Amino acid sequence: MINHRDQLDAFSSDGEAERYDPVFDCWSTLDHLKCPTTTRCKVTLVRGEFYFIEMNMSSRESTIKRFNVERCSWQTVLSSHEGLRVLPCVVVAGNHLYVCGGLLENDFVTKAERFDTGENKWEEISNMREKRGYTFGVATEGKIFVAGGRENWESCLKTCEMFNISTNEWQLIGSLTVHRVCGSMMCLKGTLYVLGGLDDKYRLQLSVECYDPAEDKWIKKTTIPVKMISRGHNERFMGCVLKLSKAVLDKLDVIKE
Repeated sequence: MINHRDQLDAFSSDGEAERYDPVFDCWSTLDHLKCPTTTRCKVTLVRGEFYFIEMNMSSRESTIKRFNVERCSWQTVLSSHEGLRVLPCVVVAGNHLYVCGGLLENDFVTKAERFDTGENKWEEISNMREKRGYTFGVATEGKIFVAGGRENWESCLKTCEMFNISTNEWQLIGSLTVHRVCGSMMCLKGTLYVLGGLDDKYRLQLSVECYDPAEDKWIKKTTIPVKMISRGHNERFMGCVLKLSKAVLDKLDVIKE
């Protein structure tokens, strides 16, 4: 899910796109933003522009595509053999797409690299400290944070890592309170939050935890109210910070009145 222009855009693993409008409290289908791919893709927002990475294991190529607003279609930026992994963590920081970990030839990897959207080229960065796929993360204040995921098919992780962009170094930080794969991490007013995902027994994780950098530990804050989720759609939870402009907040106040 992506916060974009006071609305929330959601992309499924097969490229379908929907948008939530907080003013009208409704979802709508975005056919023009649908990713033209038959493989899993990762959609991100860089400097106000939509990008996605298509992983084609048959041709052994990764393809970076950008949404062209004027043509209202996705345009290929670069196809190469770099950044090719299944189920990596993709995080945006500045002009770069960071691709961390993932699955390559049935083995989880520590590989990490980034794509420069200004220069349209891949750049090497240091590898992570641990192998992990199905992981999740976020960027804030010159650092990349990743958490959880799988290091093998038997178990999942609760360890976390932080990448310092300026020094090109990864370091382990405090671990999550529970094991998670396919969770969500977000940053709200400088604080990192994690929610959702599954544990190593494929049970839904309902707890929400936040990171305390002073103590270097994660703290459970609350629990997701499952009863608010409709039956048949409670196997996964994804989170995103939705920041609204004053104009939108004013409209919401008018509607309430």
